[in-house]
Amino acid sequence: MDPIDQSPLLAWPDSRESLHSSLSEAGLAPGSVARLAEQARPALVLETTPCEESRIPLGASKIGGLPDLPDTMAWPERPPYGDAAERTQAHLTEADRLASEATRPGSWLTPEHAREASREQSDLARAVTAVFPLAFIAQLDLAALSLTPGFPAALPHHGRLLLFCDYWVKPKPYDPHAAAGLRLIWDKTPVERLERKAEPAALTALAQERWSSRFKPAAVTARPVVTAIPPSDKGFDAFPHGEEASTFWDEDSEEIHYETWLGRYGTPDGKGGANHQLGGWPRPLQNGMQAQAQLASHGIFCGTGEAYASAEARRLLRSADRWRLLLQIGRDDALGLLPSGALYILMREHDMRIRAFDRAWMVFQKP
Repeated sequence: MDPIDQSPLLAWPDSRESLHSSLSEAGLAPGSVARLAEQARPALVLETTPCEESRIPLGASKIGGLPDLPDTMAWPERPPYGDAAERTQAHLTEADRLASEATRPGSWLTPEHAREASREQSDLARAVTAVFPLAFIAQLDLAALSLTPGFPAALPHHGRLLLFCDYWVKPKPYDPHAAAGLRLIWDKTPVERLERKAEPAALTALAQERWSSRFKPAAVTARPVVTAIPPSDKGFDAFPHGEEASTFWDEDSEEIHYETWLGRYGTPDGKGGANHQLGGWPRPLQNGMQAQAQLASHGIFCGTGEAYASAEARRLLRSADRWRLLLQIGRDDALGLLPSGALYILMREHDMRIRAFDRAWMVFQKP
């Protein structure tokens, strides 16, 4: 067995030229390097510094903590899920299964953990049928961030973006009902009219349990980078296909070299990595996020393979490559965020330019 590579993760290159050089050193053909460098996208890595809430100015960029909202705006909530009856039954069934699992000889669950997990499923069964506050994830001061090279050109250069989501439920990205669990707000309120909102009681109660939707506050510093396209993206075309491509996936193929090269930059579920990112190419943990966003946002449940075979799905998928990464939020142990997985907020560039932030789609992925 080959030894596990213990090399430290690299940071994304800070220029297209540096990315070009790095790809060349990875053993890729000049034509492939040129195409990958051409497709590279600038982005901002959002580095976090945990600190007391009071040290973060009103309206400034932050991840975690409490949001700064207009004094007339309440903490965002979601309505009951449109398929609440089905969700409730699924959670209650799982609660019963977990409760009985601990009584089985050789069970992997201790009685204490079984009771805790079963109670959470029962709580979820009630929550999906009711109005419930969304968890606050991030607040981005666009005016300040836009001064850093790599800021997405399609975003406004003023106001703030605030991300709230149903972090507790984490609705499936292939389910059209998941739209209820996301609020992406572009707020242009002057700072003097902002108010740091108190946490709703329902979220405070969750924070007393193992399953929390409250995160420690951190100030954000932006670092410009240039990101490379993942092979799972629908626009990936750097390597030859069809008759020109190799019949076998051999260890010396360009695909393997590129995957190895990408692996040196880690994934957003990595411990201690620079996991939060504004714009650029995502670092996906699974394939299919663009297709899921395209179909589910058009009302098509795409949790099964059959969903992709309909004429309507095939028509919609022809433009799935228009979905781009707006924001990636990954693991951040210091804040209590995502011990396993990553959140990706996707939008079509046209929707960004017309400020239709209500059309964003959230994809939660686990490795």
